[in-house]
Order: sequence, then structure tokens, then C-alpha cells
Amino acid sequence: MQTPAPMPRSLDDSALPASTARDWLPVAGWVVGALLLRTVLAALVPLLPDETYYWEWSRRLEAGYFDHPPGIALLIALGTALAGPTVAGVRAGPAMAALVTHIAAIACAWYLAGRGPSGLAAARRAAPLVALLPIATLGLVLATPDAVLFAAAMVALLGVERALAAPIRSWHALGWWTLAGVGLGAAFVAKYTAVLLPMGLVIACLVHPALRRRFAEPGPWVASVIALLMFAPVVFWNAMNDWVSFRFQLGHGFNPSARGNPLSRELEMIGGQAGLASPILFVLMVMVVGLALRDGWRLRGSAQPTDVSTRRFALAVIATAPLAFFAISAWRRSVEANWPAMIYPGAMMLLATSERPWALGAWWRRGLVFAAFLLVVVTAQAWRPLLPLAPRKDPIARAHGWTTLAQAVDSARINPFLDGTVDQWVSADRYQDASELAFHLLDQPTVFALNLGGRTNQYDVWPSAYTKIRPGDGLVAVFDADAKGDSLAAVVGTWFAATRQGATVSLQRNGGEITTRRIWLYRIARDVPRERPVAQSR
Repeated sequence: MQTPAPMPRSLDDSALPASTARDWLPVAGWVVGALLLRTVLAALVPLLPDETYYWEWSRRLEAGYFDHPPGIALLIALGTALAGPTVAGVRAGPAMAALVTHIAAIACAWYLAGRGPSGLAAARRAAPLVALLPIATLGLVLATPDAVLFAAAMVALLGVERALAAPIRSWHALGWWTLAGVGLGAAFVAKYTAVLLPMGLVIACLVHPALRRRFAEPGPWVASVIALLMFAPVVFWNAMNDWVSFRFQLGHGFNPSARGNPLSRELEMIGGQAGLASPILFVLMVMVVGLALRDGWRLRGSAQPTDVSTRRFALAVIATAPLAFFAISAWRRSVEANWPAMIYPGAMMLLATSERPWALGAWWRRGLVFAAFLLVVVTAQAWRPLLPLAPRKDPIARAHGWTTLAQAVDSARINPFLDGTVDQWVSADRYQDASELAFHLLDQPTVFALNLGGRTNQYDVWPSAYTKIRPGDGLVAVFDADAKGDSLAAVVGTWFAATRQGATVSLQRNGGEITTRRIWLYRIARDVPRERPVAQSR
């Protein structure tokens, strides 16, 4: 491998004075402001059921889980090691990931724009874009796999952009490809959709002559080996567990859906992206991605591997691949709004570094203002219900009421009806309820999900109520307070010598009822099935 001569600085870098620390103060201000905003939101909103579900994973660290790879569990475990099993502890890891995302995005924009004054201008655009784009701000507050995915993908993208800017087969390129491999491996460990990032890059390298030459250097292959080695434990875990996670995600993404028709699902997916990115900024990102594809394709015959147009073309293909993939998926089934999130790291960098007048002028400012307005609305709604939404339809309301339910379950656990039982266990039917109870009960005990009326999940992989409850044990269980919940409670009653209906609990937010649950007490287990009854599952 040859060591190239130092690369000459661009005309802008050499002709104009270098930026000072004062010039970077606005960038630092956006980073700190975004950190404070996410801290406020994290303090206002209790843990959502998905977050407590992932927190349960962090208490049983493994190389894989039914729904996702272990990235979010590892991040939560880091946060709770620092701040304890609290709301702050669960969300501390995502807060650190958000900071990594923001800094990596600013660095990537600075490099892509050519460093110097033009790079500083791009960094000044990237900083507010990451701070105000709803999916980048709100998605990095919650303890979900997307927090890990965004940080890892942005680091990988930084590595890819720098590697493509370096001469082929240089040590400089190899170093950046190594960083890209680490970032990509971390993305693989976060979420399976991370595979769309290298897929986009491979497509770009196959169709663009200048990028195709990158296959002749060791860097991309080194990056691939690093990423696959980091992902290998996830594959091994799946192999040891009947490929349960791979099978679930493939079915989850491709099994036909009865909801809507193909056209309505496509429009729903596009509408979801406009909501997550805010409509104006989403349109601007679509436009800059389209222009980068067009310009890179037009110049492909004369472009060099390190040209800016070549690198922008690669980022544009990386941003387009996830959208195209989920557009195909939406033809068969509904696509959740956050699934195509991999489109945004590359699209944000192209928008932040664009020199088109419309991308720098009034529409850019309007897009930021409107995105900021949406964040203000969401923050206000998190503080107090202000929008005319019924509590049952308010996504934020799903985080409320669990402390009240946990207090009622704690009271039921010391009910004299359970006297004489050997061990007293706690369960709920859904995994969401089970994880919220595990987090909010005073001693944070093991809580089972019976899953009689819901889909298979991680609680079916772990030792369950069906394998742990022994003759003579007692059980406190939570079901929906309706006819269906009562019928499921009756099924459980056949496994015990005696049953008693407990309190009915209303889960509320600011006096508005979200849902209701009913507590049931069971005494002296005698005929508990050794696995979940197939007839009850669906």
C-alpha cells in the first residue's frame, strides 16, 4: 500500500483565514440547546411501554432478542449503571447517542463542504438541522433502537465520506474505512434495517464508474469484515434460538397486510416521512437528494473517485435505498413511519452542504421555523395535554398511569387471599403491561407476560410463567377490564384452586382516562400448562 503525498488544500481553505473558536459558538449553541431540549422532554414524559420492554432486556443481557439485536439493551445497561434503574438512567444512554449523532453530523457536513469557511457554513446549517428535525430530536429522546441506529449510522457515514475523499489504496482511506466498519457494525447491532446502508453504498459503487474503482482497495473489505465480526454474536444467538429474531423481522416486513390498499399504504408511508422530518424540510431533502443523483450520474464519465460530485452521489444513493426498499414493502403491508429512518443521515448531509439558493434562503428558514414550531407543540403536549386529542389516541398518554397500576398491584401482592401460597408471582397478559409493572413495582421484580391475547415476543423466549410457576404458588395478574380480558382471566383461573377478582384500575393522564385494567388474584397453582396454550395465542 502506497503512502500518498499530502493532499493540497482547496482554494477556499488557503485563500481565506481559518475559522476561530468564536465562529463555532453558534454550532456549539445548537448542540447544547438540543441537549437541553431532549433533557426537558425526557423529564416530562414517563417511560413508554416499548422503553420499559427494552429496559427489561437490559436486565438480561444477551447477544440477541426476539424483536431486535442487543444495541439498545447495551445502551440502557450503560445508562442504568451510571444513574440507576430510573427514568434518567434508562434514557441516559440515548442522550449520549444523541450527542454522538449531532457531533458526527456536524463533522461530516464540515468535511463534505470542503472544510474552511465553506465547511463552517455547512456545519452551521447541519447543527440546527439535527437539532430541529423531529425524527432526529424526538427519536433520540426515547430509549429505542433508533437512538443507537442514528448514532452508529452517522459515524459510519462520516467514515464513508472521508474514505471516499481519500486517494484509493492510501493509509488515510484505510483508516476512514475502518471507522466506517465500526460504525456499520454498531448499526447492525442496533437494528436489522442497518443493512440498507451498505446496500445503498454497494449499489452506488456498482453503477458509478469512479466509485467502482473502490472495490480494488482493501478498505471496503476491511470495513465489511469488521462489521460482520461485530454482528457475528447476533447471528450465533439466532442460530441457538431457532433463528427466531430473523424469522420475526422477515415476516414483520413482508407478510401481506389486510389494512388499506397498496396506494393508500404508499401515501401513508410518504406522509409519515413528511411528519417525521416536517413537510418543508422533507421536500428540501428530497430535492437535494434528487439533484445529487442527477449531477453525479451526468458527470460519471469524467468524475474522479474523490470528486465532491462522486461523494454526493454515493450519499444520495445511500439515502434513496431505504426509501425504495420500504416503498416495495408498503406494496404488501403497512410501513411504520420510523422504519425508513436510514434515509435521513445522508439526506441531512446533502441538504446542509447544498449551495442551491433555494436550499439556503427563505424555504430553508421556513423549514427550520416550522420544525421548531412542531417541537414546541410536542414539548407543550408532553408537559400538559393541550391538543384536542382523546387520551386513548394521544401517543404521549401511553406513558401515563402505570404508577397507579403498580401501586394497586403492590397492594394486591400482600392481600391475605394469597396467604399459604409458596411463591407469589406477578404477570400481565401483554408484554407492554408486564414491562411497565416490572419497572414501577417497588422491588422491580420478575414479571411475566402470559401473551394469551397478543403476539409472540421476548417474554416467550425467556423462562416464562408456564415454566416457573409450581404447584402451591400464587399469582397476581393484570388483564384488560373488559369482556375479553375477563375471559382470559377465567382461563388462568382453571390452573389454580381459587380465584378472586381484585381492583379495577383506571389509567389516567390529567384526569382523562386512557384505558382500564383489572387485577386478578390466584391461589394454589395446581395445573399450570408447561407452555403457552396454542389455542389462546394469535
